[in-house]
Amino acid sequence: MRAFAAAGSPSTSQELAARFRAPGVSDSEREPTLDRLAGFVDAALKVLPERQDLPHWLNEFALRGQESYAEAQRLASQFRDVIYPGEPDSPAIDLPQRLLALEGLIVSQLKNSKYEGASVAAGGYLFVFVSPRFPARMLFTLGHELGHVVAHHSLQSAHLDLASSIGSYKNRAEGFADAFSSAFLLPAQAVGGTLHEIRRVIGATGDAIGDVEILILARLHGVSFDVAARRCEDLDLLPPGGAASLADYLRKNFGNPEKRADALNLPPRPTVHFDAVSPILMRYVHASVESGVTSPSWIADRLNTSIESIYASHASMDVRRASSH
Repeated sequence: MRAFAAAGSPSTSQELAARFRAPGVSDSEREPTLDRLAGFVDAALKVLPERQDLPHWLNEFALRGQESYAEAQRLASQFRDVIYPGEPDSPAIDLPQRLLALEGLIVSQLKNSKYEGASVAAGGYLFVFVSPRFPARMLFTLGHELGHVVAHHSLQSAHLDLASSIGSYKNRAEGFADAFSSAFLLPAQAVGGTLHEIRRVIGATGDAIGDVEILILARLHGVSFDVAARRCEDLDLLPPGGAASLADYLRKNFGNPEKRADALNLPPRPTVHFDAVSPILMRYVHASVESGVTSPSWIADRLNTSIESIYASHASMDVRRASSH
């Protein structure tokens, strides 16, 4: 198993910003997002309880050699057993909420950025950010960043992912994170069982998997058509190049896969909820504001949220606490 060294808290936002790396992107292009991410993490570490080490559960996930497709499948299956114990077929629609049970993990939105996602280890915590996009895209991005978290994190660097980095398998590290996300969101057992049931219900005949089955699979599991089709191809349920061919067919003839699904009156996509700021972090934000350690305006600016949102979430927590007594 991999052992992680103590994770001290960087003393300045500049030191935090230095941890982010985006290959091929200049410092001037990175600057706005870097400043926001560094400010967020810096503020979070001021209100969260101090930690000396990264979460112990990370020690359970160690690469056996180089990043490979097989390693991505293995680690995704292992991680799924932790997040969805005894639920190998369950869609991961509630993944953001399930992750709240993992100590030291803070998942929040990355607003107003060209980056799809980001992740960094700092101060003994793991921070994962997902930009507000099409929910299926956000879910896959979350899985992608988790792939980086379990296999790639060090204390000196972080990951920023452009749209071109996710779903493109552009290099070994990004391809690994893509494969991890795909396998986690669409386990082989779940894909096989779901497609079998779909084909039974719609009366599909023949051996070939068509666009309708994949559209339903994608909606049931909260992923995009492209992700579902690529997963089917990886599992040899489609011929090589079949995923791209089906996607091109849908875009040429229907505009995009979602329009095709709507035209077929397929069941709507289930709601995937992403908190703007991690509820775990917000609990400590409220305590910090109440004690006067931080001001609402300072914390709202650093977390890229509003003072109203801070007070609204505080009131919501008070209601939940009162109803539990």
